[in-house]
Amino acid sequence: MHFVTATAIDLTGHYPVMVEVHLSESDGRSAVILGNAPLLDIGDIHGSRLPTPLDLRCEVVGRDDEQTVLIRLRHGVTDREGRDTFRVAAEAVRSENAGEVLERLLLAHHVDPDSVTDVESAWLAFTEFAQTPIDGPARDAGVDGVIVRWGRYSWTDRAATLSFTRQLAMPGDDGPVRWRASLVVQFRGFPTVPTADTGWDFSPIGPARAAALTRMRAGVDDHPALSVLWHARPAGSSVTFDRTG
Repeated sequence: MHFVTATAIDLTGHYPVMVEVHLSESDGRSAVILGNAPLLDIGDIHGSRLPTPLDLRCEVVGRDDEQTVLIRLRHGVTDREGRDTFRVAAEAVRSENAGEVLERLLLAHHVDPDSVTDVESAWLAFTEFAQTPIDGPARDAGVDGVIVRWGRYSWTDRAATLSFTRQLAMPGDDGPVRWRASLVVQFRGFPTVPTADTGWDFSPIGPARAAALTRMRAGVDDHPALSVLWHARPAGSSVTFDRTG
């Protein structure tokens, strides 16, 4: 999947916030799109001075030449004329990164990445993400792995959290660089929950990874603190995609 860069023009309302977006077409026109989260990811533009760039999810369905591509917006997003397909400049379109793949799969499972309400549904989306080939990773055996963590961490302001993480090796100027895409789910309370994890599993994509993910899920009840968080109602969530070194 891909993203096309458009321009957020105005925000209205509270929750869900509506955003007016203008998408430049190759013929010089601008398509006007009205939408709201989570169909349009507007988390990064809250507090920004408008207008500001905003990436919209899309798929490339055709290419006229090296300068122009035909795209279709995702998740039923259309402009005011009901169109979801547009010709745009090729330079305005980019491939999604691993964190954005995770966000897309969460949405496909009807899970809002910024407001998870059910851990089990989020886990099912993550298992699909863990088995999804990602464009661009360098082939570095022993780097593509998954882990489940829980507890209270300094990087989450000591809030009780449960996170699902996949590590990948992405090409860098000086060789492969490790990146991690995570879904971080936060909970209110649980002041004494201990910090722990399942350990990394580097089984390759396919049956071996499926078996590893099944073992992780089956082991939830072996860890009382993990089990409590797994079945609790989350207070918030986010997807992160960070370089680890």
